Amino acid sequence: MRPLLHAVLGSFLLLAALPARADALRGDLDLRGTWYVLVHYKDSATNNPDFERWLDRIWVLEESGSRLKWIDYPIVVFGDDSGRFERSGGQYARILEFWEPSPKQLQQIQSGLEVNPRGSKTKTVRGSASEGWRSRSAIGGFSANTLTYTETWIIEGDGGLPVFRIEDSLGGARAESLDGVTEYRTTEILPGGDELRGTFNRDGTRIGTFRILRAGAVGDVQGSRSQEQMRRKWEIEGMDGVLGTAMVGVSAEQVKADSEAVRAQVEKNIDASMRDRGLDLVRYQGGVDDVVDQIMAELKRGTSPEDVEAMVRQGKIAPRSMRRRR
Repeated sequence: MRPLLHAVLGSFLLLAALPARADALRGDLDLRGTWYVLVHYKDSATNNPDFERWLDRIWVLEESGSRLKWIDYPIVVFGDDSGRFERSGGQYARILEFWEPSPKQLQQIQSGLEVNPRGSKTKTVRGSASEGWRSRSAIGGFSANTLTYTETWIIEGDGGLPVFRIEDSLGGARAESLDGVTEYRTTEILPGGDELRGTFNRDGTRIGTFRILRAGAVGDVQGSRSQEQMRRKWEIEGMDGVLGTAMVGVSAEQVKADSEAVRAQVEKNIDASMRDRGLDLVRYQGGVDDVVDQIMAELKRGTSPEDVEAMVRQGKIAPRSMRRRR
């Protein structure tokens, strides 16, 4: 009887460990279209955890057969930027309070905002409203000694309400993974289905609430004024988030064999990430050189690429001009 008991108990524990199947989404909710996403949050990982912070972006969900194409635009341009930024010390800065769009800005959202395609990301998610959608994981084939970065985008139901989740992972076969999760969990759908509200959580440190509003079709940034607004937005946000994949493609063997090639790879990673985000490479070149020097110094001391990547993510390696923000 004892072997049978163990078998039954083992089967029960295995079933308990399996992830719960996602609930079906509400049948009257149509996620297709363009959405404006506004997040209010506080960041416990900063020196000022009580500061009110906000971010916004545009999501576009397009039907493609049984799949959805999910496009994320992190650069949003308003014709009227009042209340979003303020001048401080001769420079524009994002206001440190929970910003809400004015009636005029709401009209701009409804009529369609401008976005910059640089920095945007697109994933095809497969599934259905009854089972949820998920993007495919990255295909393998990389060296066991090389760091790789992957993202999985998920839409699933919780009691019929949508949960949007982006899971990212940086690691390799011989390295401990650095995993992160950004979750938008809907708790309320307003009548008409054109506004979703809920809770926002990024890695348990950035915690707050969100509003997702149905928006008009977006267009690419046009004209010098809009380009200036786009540039100013990224200069306000600085280089945070740009350096998080600096060590992709770098292995311990490469560090020992050819330090110059490693330096070139690190510079290439950072430059590519900055270009994706529309940042001015010339303007930030001093900061990039500073970071690369710190990375190479750590590698020379014998710090592993994985530990260096962790230092970058924790803000221990960053442009000296930014360290006051950590």
